[in-house]
Amino acid sequence: MKKLLFYCQHVLGMGHLMRSKALVEGLLEEFSVCFLNGGELIPGFEFPPAVEVVNLPPLKSDANFMGIQAVNGQNLHEIKAARTALLLETYERIQPDLLVLELFPFGRKKFGFELMPLLARIRMDKDKTAPDVVCSVRDIMVSRRDQERHEDRVCRILNRYFDQVLIHADPQFQRLDESFDMINEITVPITYTGYVAQRVQVDDADDLLSLPADEPLILASIGGGRVGSELLAATVEASTQLVQTLPHQLLIFAGPYIADKEFAELEKAVADHAHMTLRLYTNRFLHYMAQADLSISMAGYNTCMNILATGTRSLMLPFRGGDNDEQQIRAQKLADLGIVGVLQSADLAPARLAEIMEERLNASPTAATLNLNGVANTVAQLQKLTEKSRPIGAATGAKMQSVPYQKGSLLLRSVDQGVGADVIEEQLRPFLTQRAEENAPCDNLHIFLRDDDIDVDEETLRQLLDISLARDVPINLQVIPAGLTEAGYRLVADHKRFTPHLVELNQHGWQHVNHQIEGRKCEFGPIRSYDQQYEDIARGKALLEERFDDLFAPVFTPPWNRCTEETFAVLHELGFSTFSGLRNGSPISGYGFRDISVTLDYYRWKGNPRMKAPTELVTSLIDQIQVGEPIGLMLHHKVMDADAFSFLDALLIELRRYPFIHFHTFTSLA
Repeated sequence: MKKLLFYCQHVLGMGHLMRSKALVEGLLEEFSVCFLNGGELIPGFEFPPAVEVVNLPPLKSDANFMGIQAVNGQNLHEIKAARTALLLETYERIQPDLLVLELFPFGRKKFGFELMPLLARIRMDKDKTAPDVVCSVRDIMVSRRDQERHEDRVCRILNRYFDQVLIHADPQFQRLDESFDMINEITVPITYTGYVAQRVQVDDADDLLSLPADEPLILASIGGGRVGSELLAATVEASTQLVQTLPHQLLIFAGPYIADKEFAELEKAVADHAHMTLRLYTNRFLHYMAQADLSISMAGYNTCMNILATGTRSLMLPFRGGDNDEQQIRAQKLADLGIVGVLQSADLAPARLAEIMEERLNASPTAATLNLNGVANTVAQLQKLTEKSRPIGAATGAKMQSVPYQKGSLLLRSVDQGVGADVIEEQLRPFLTQRAEENAPCDNLHIFLRDDDIDVDEETLRQLLDISLARDVPINLQVIPAGLTEAGYRLVADHKRFTPHLVELNQHGWQHVNHQIEGRKCEFGPIRSYDQQYEDIARGKALLEERFDDLFAPVFTPPWNRCTEETFAVLHELGFSTFSGLRNGSPISGYGFRDISVTLDYYRWKGNPRMKAPTELVTSLIDQIQVGEPIGLMLHHKVMDADAFSFLDALLIELRRYPFIHFHTFTSLA
């Protein structure tokens, strides 16, 4: 049976979790499923026993729905690190044939810290046994203030890391391009599955209520309960008026995440009303929905599907917090078909709401004709995806993964037989293994990577960033201020926001232009006066500070690694924290900045640039490790080819095995 890893992160309500559960239950017929749950646990919410559930340390939305926070006041930084590690460990343990990510990258941007490293690792292993990656997404995307930039980022991530997009909607009712303008920029296949609806199973077992047969049942709910308590309070008040002329029963589910204070207020409000029943949560919600004569709720995806599946009359108050218009769009479309009634804030006045409730109870239900076969169609589509041919050797190919060094262990990962593999296994590994077993005091090794000439969005830069993400190795990117394009800015800024600990953005000169009339190339050489250098460097710093804001770190690297004493004076005056050139002697001193220069160039530049031989690089690295000083590896993505990337990846995998080796940004090293 094929193995499937399914990731779901719910931060506000229960909708994403409920839809994911419905899909997982259907997938069990064809797949062995491991479910990664990133949100708070819900008492009584259970998956079928056949599903392996891995609960990541939970995160939730903050009070303003603008950020994320740990549950119970735990340290957010520590939680993020623990989640990322557990996510990658689970992926390596399961070795899935398919990975399904719910919503990302259309949403859950703030969870890129754990998902982007996973996606990069899969992409690095794509020619071996890596799984296909599928995005599972609902019908309507939430509009954003930076919509154009958001959509550009979504397309960039989908096209690079994903194999399929499954839209759980009926295109005759709602198409993705109605809420996502750049759909034509998505190059991976897009499939509409139909809506994902739970199966209706009505029985009399374990009923919470003993209801009078001749009285209508009104069901009021607000999903998870974090928002919408005002709707429940208004429904209680309206019900107290309506019951005088129309006897009925009111069943309220407040949601597992409702605030204690709000639930206590509801308890007090219903205490003296025999026709009202208040509950926190049920895992048989659809059972009661099917028996209800009227549903009062918000307009989330799953609640709407429950209405469509049961045919229950409905009144909906769409959630509009944080400029979110998704529920309003869906509810209004259903209202236009006569399926639901849409409430406005003014309708929550008790007398007005009681009147609307009675009108809706007396109205004839309107049958829905939407495609609700989303579960079955999703299963069929994922089966089809796993049946496509794999690269030759996929079943036996070794994955490029980092196996931690264990003292005394002879079980070592075999390096893929790429360029330089023999050098790593025969020279570097024995040396590092011996150092680890000796536990020498100097074996606290610090390494940093520096990549120059960042200006445009290009494939070689993306490849380098993939290696950084996949191997959990920070990289210091040297940005040319005057040459930075909008696409280049978006690429590196997004990576910095996703994984701030793995990316640092620094200043690389001003225009990367040679001003020397003769001699070696130099932008800040002897021909430039102090004032000329000050003007250029200050303009570059101001530009990067404006564009990147707090993403920028005041580190300066001169193009071609050459500059003058005037340059140092300028950097001191402008308040740079760090200078990084190419170490040729003693560190620069006497200024307000630190000198953290690279010590090992990955390339040889005489004539056409070419990567140094793996033997030379490993020999130099071993020599520098024996010295015990911080090691800086200088990279050049613009000239790196497949062999250069392959060897760098293998080198970092090997170095990552040893706990005494630490990788840094300039900031963390300083």
